[in-house]
Formats: sequence, C-alpha cells, structure tokens
Amino acid sequence: MFELRGGRSKLSPFGKGWAAPAGLLVLVLFHLFSLVPFQSFLRTFNFDLYQLVMPRERQSAPVVIVDIDEESLARYGQWPWPRSLMARLIEEIGVYNPAAIGIDVIMPEADRSTPCQSLRLLPSTPESLLESVCALPSNDELLAQTLAAYPTVLGVAGIPGNTPKAMPMTPVRIKGGDALAWVRQFPSALRNLPALEAAVSGHAILSADMDRGVIRKVPMVAAVGGNILPSLSLESLRLAAGSPLFDVSVGEWGISGVGFADLSIPTESDGSVWVHYSHHDPDRFVSASRVLMGAISPGELERRLVLIGFTGLGLVDFPTTSLGERVPGVEIHAQVLESIFDGEVLQRPYWARWVEAGLMTVLGLVVLYLLPRLKAWMHIPIVAGLVMLLAAGGLLAYSKYLLLLDVASPYVLFVVLYIAMMADSLLSEERQIDTLEEDLRTQREEAARVRGEMEAAKRFQMGIVPNAMDVFAGEPRIDLDAFMEPAKMVGGDLYDCFMLDEHRVFFVLGDVCGKGVPASLFMVISKTLCKSVLLRDGLKNLELGQLVSRANVEIARDNPEMLFVTAFLGVIDLRTGELLYCNAGHERPVLVAERCRSLELEGASGPPIAIVDEFEYTTHRHQLSSEEFLCIFSDGVTEAANRDQQLFGKERLLSALQGVTRDDRSTSMLERVKQGVYRFVGDAEPSDDLTVMVVRWRKEGSE
Repeated sequence: MFELRGGRSKLSPFGKGWAAPAGLLVLVLFHLFSLVPFQSFLRTFNFDLYQLVMPRERQSAPVVIVDIDEESLARYGQWPWPRSLMARLIEEIGVYNPAAIGIDVIMPEADRSTPCQSLRLLPSTPESLLESVCALPSNDELLAQTLAAYPTVLGVAGIPGNTPKAMPMTPVRIKGGDALAWVRQFPSALRNLPALEAAVSGHAILSADMDRGVIRKVPMVAAVGGNILPSLSLESLRLAAGSPLFDVSVGEWGISGVGFADLSIPTESDGSVWVHYSHHDPDRFVSASRVLMGAISPGELERRLVLIGFTGLGLVDFPTTSLGERVPGVEIHAQVLESIFDGEVLQRPYWARWVEAGLMTVLGLVVLYLLPRLKAWMHIPIVAGLVMLLAAGGLLAYSKYLLLLDVASPYVLFVVLYIAMMADSLLSEERQIDTLEEDLRTQREEAARVRGEMEAAKRFQMGIVPNAMDVFAGEPRIDLDAFMEPAKMVGGDLYDCFMLDEHRVFFVLGDVCGKGVPASLFMVISKTLCKSVLLRDGLKNLELGQLVSRANVEIARDNPEMLFVTAFLGVIDLRTGELLYCNAGHERPVLVAERCRSLELEGASGPPIAIVDEFEYTTHRHQLSSEEFLCIFSDGVTEAANRDQQLFGKERLLSALQGVTRDDRSTSMLERVKQGVYRFVGDAEPSDDLTVMVVRWRKEGSE
C-alpha cells in the first residue's frame, strides 16, 4: 500500500494539488448543511452509544406513574373505564396533595357507560325513572368536576388534517423572534371532550416522533394549527410551580430554550430535547388498583408529579429507548422530568456542528499531509490514538458537560480519507510496479544482450591468448605453461608466447591498469602492437629494450583514456639457456629450483608502457639453469584479498613454490600457485585479474 523509500511512506498524487483539499472542503460543507448520506444514522448511533456506555443514574424521584396495568384491568374491568372510575382515581390521587397530575390519556368521545345512556337502551324503562337518572351528572361531567378540583393536565396528539377549532391554550411568552418558524408543526390534533379541556388547568401536546422505532427526542413545545403548546412534562412543571405562563426563547439559530419563571431548559433549534435515559425502574410505577383501594402510603404521592398512563398489554405500543429497552410512553415523559429535576438535560448547541467540522478538517489534514510524511509503521499507533482520542473526547463532553458531540462523522470521514489514501497509493504502487516490471524486462533483455556480447568478448580475448602447451608441443627444450583468469567477464591481463625462430622463444606477461572492458580493449591493442613490432623489426639488428621502446611509442600514440600496461618480456635462446628480458614496471619474477633459495630477477628496464612517450628501455640478461623454474605473475596474485582484506603477498607466493623437485613441470608449478591463491581468498570476490606463467629451459639431453 505504501512505498518505502528511506524508511518513509510515499503518497501518490492523492495529497498533491487542489483536488484532495477541495474534496475535504466539500465534505465539511456537506456536514455543515446536513447533506452527508447516512449522517443522521451515524449521529444517532453515536449518541445512543454514549447512553449505552454511561446511562443516567436516577437520583431524585420527583415523578410517580400511576399505572393502569394488568392488575388494574383485571380488578376493575377492561378499558375504556367509565369516566366515573377515572374521576374516582383522580380524587384518590388528589387526596395525597400531588404537585400536579398529568394524564397521558386522550378522551375524545363521550362516555357510553353513563347511566342515562344505558337506560335509554332499555325499552321498558319507566319515563319517570329515566328523567330522574338523566337529571344526575353524567360520567363526563363528574370527571370534569374532578379535573377542575386539582392541578391537572390533559394532552392532545398532533395529527394531519384541517386546522382545528379554537382550543384552550396555556399562555405563552415568546422571547426573541418567530417561534413558529422553528417548532414542530401539526395541522390538527386529536383532542379531548371540550368539557374536559375546559376543566383542566393545563394543556399539553403528547406527540413525539420516532426515529427508526426509537424515541430519542421529545418536543418541549410544538404548534397545532399555529398555536404553541408545551409538552406534558413542561406543563406539569409549570402547574407545580404555579406559574401563569411558560416562556419560549428564540435566538439566531432557532429555539434556544423553554421554561417559566427562573427555570430555563436548553433545547434544540426546533424546541425538542434529547431524552437522557436511565434504565427502566419499576419503582417509578404505582398500580392504579392500589390507589383505588387506598393501599398506598401518603409519602408515595405527596408533592410529587403524578402521571397517569397505561402499561396493560394491548392498550399501547411500547416505544424503544436509546438503551434498547421497550418502555411505555408515559415513562419517557417521566424520564424527561427526572433529567430536568436532576439538572442532567442533554444539550447539543448550535455550535456543535462547527466543532465537528473543525475536527473533520484537522483529521482530514492529518490524512492528507501528516501521515504521508511519517514512517509507515507509525500509521497504526497514530490512527489508533486519534480514534481513541475522538471517542474519549466525545464521551468526556457527554459525561462531564452533558454535551452531545458527533464524533462518529469525523471518525468516518477520517477512515474514508485514510482508505482513499491507501487505495490511491495502492493504485500508484500498481502503476509503478508495472513500470518497474517493464523496466526490469528491458534491463534483463539488455543485460542478456550485454552478457552475450561480453561472453563473445571473453571468448575472443581468451582466443587470442595462446595455449602454451599446444604452442610448444613439439619442442622438448622448453617447458612453459600459463594461466589467466579475469576478475570480471573480461580482464586487462595478457600473456603471449611463440617461437621467434627454431632456437629462440619469446614470451610476455602484462597487466593493464584497471579491470573490465576498457582494460580488456587496451590489453588486446597492447598485445597486438607488441607482437607486430617484434615480428616486423625482429632481434637481429635491435636489442629487446629497443623493440619495447618502439612498441611504447605505438601504444602511447592513441591513448585518450591515459591507460598504461606493466609488462615482463623475455627471449630464451634454447641452445644456451640465455635469457634476455625487459621489465617495464612489472612485478619482479621469481626463480626457484630444487634445494635452492628462491631468487628474484631484479633488473628494471623502465616505467610501464604508455606512461612516457619517448623512453629508452634497457635489456637485461640472465643465464638460466635447466633445473630452474621462472615464475612470472601479475599483481592479481600478490594483491589477492580474502574477506578480512588481507593480501596474499609475495611471501605466500614463495611458500607455495617451495618444495620444487626435478619431477615438477611448469603445469604442476602453475597449479601450486593457483591453489594457494584460491585457498587464501576463499569465497571472497576476486579483486583483480589473476595471471601466472611458469617457464623452464630444458637443456638438450636433460630429462
């Protein structure tokens, strides 16, 4: 995914230019204007996760739910109950002096169980009895009288439809701008009987929107037909506090809060609040049957906010909370009241999305410009650290400051950008690998071509070097063998040997400065020119040194690379064993014989060939013995190095030549030198060309 160069990851053009920063800016703007797909899902998942990790702990118990449960239905009959029974329930609650009674039940139709209605259905009912019974208050009137006697709240449910008729409203004071432009709007409402609405002290809206089956927010205020109503929880609090009206504060970014008197509850821009859930607690509930039987203690309801609602099976759907629990709707109102009492109302202020946009920008810049400049192994701890830092920051804001910050959206953006960066880098890597593979194929083809050419050059070079054993196969007076091994495919060492005439042998061993192709070319030129001068001018009228001087002039004439060659040249008269030699800056050859101390030919004739254009080389003479071996070698022998960079040296060469006997031949002496060098060097790479020549004059009649 990342190319390592110098230990760092290389980013492809993903982060270069304006494309990536512009894309990041577009994503941030999409976030600010809520245009990112699935962002609402991510945000609510994030907020649910906060509550799952750290749910609200129930501290105070300001709310009691009088529960029309299965036990109550079994004792007092199925729902709907007669309104007279509802009136009795409210009277029993009122005995304990509650702060307010909120009724989470809508009663839009007249009670059909009223005695007057029941008698009218009986055809044999006397008219006098019917008049007497119908003169009594109806069940609805009894309930209205009871509602009027206590601080009670009835609610309506927002529904689609026509604009409702005038309905009783709680006085509202708007602070700031137009609240209707921001709050949740309902065209119409499912209402209670007018007599009941007129009897109660407070009017509320009970509706709350579900988000994928979960109630996460409830409106603290909403509008029905252009009229603003408080929620059941807010209206119950107002009645308990004795405030004549409630307040709605409107700011630049929408509804900023609701309340009354000194109480202010921060809200979302639409007037809703995020429900701060605690786990379902049965202690919140009191069975309606217990209240009707008077089986509760006064402290259970006194100065408490009482909510009347259903939990009986089949009466109501149970919505799901952010904690994943299914609870009756009335409990959600109770939890809102608890969070207000405990000062634990969750807030998501208008500037939260700007903070999130800032986090997105920072994380995007980290992906685009920081990570590509770091070593690849550092990505994992940095990415993991940022993820944990985001999660910890969001959780800290939630737990300590009750702030809901959406860290999931920046996190997802971070992951998307990081994956995009890796994908872009991978594509760049694949393109680069394709290019490298193509280059590698080209290089292999070129290397194969060069290798073929070099092998041809090696064959040519080794072909112009004679096989000494073949050259002198018919001449018993000379025992000569030579060996040459280039350090590279081709080398700069040379040797040659041939008969000048029937009684004289010429031989030469040279070493061009350098290795490889340039040295090999100069070697071929030098060998060819030396042989050409020798065969052209001969030794009848000129000394060997004079011939070397002429060859020096020829070789030095066209030498732009300023190369030179050291050489040892010799001529042996096979009749007498006299050796004429010229040493042009070369290693001094060694003479060895049985039971004799080794000897070096110390005569120096001049500098290496092609160093000085005009130089007179001198000729030296030495009388050979038929028992002597003359060993001529290049500096590749004495300067051969092992892995410890130790040199073979002349002492090891002389040691390899010791123990010569009369039975030795030039080939065996040559093998001694080769094996001595090989054993010393071991598996180290050759440092120079290796060339050795061994010459022995054999007197006529000697074995």
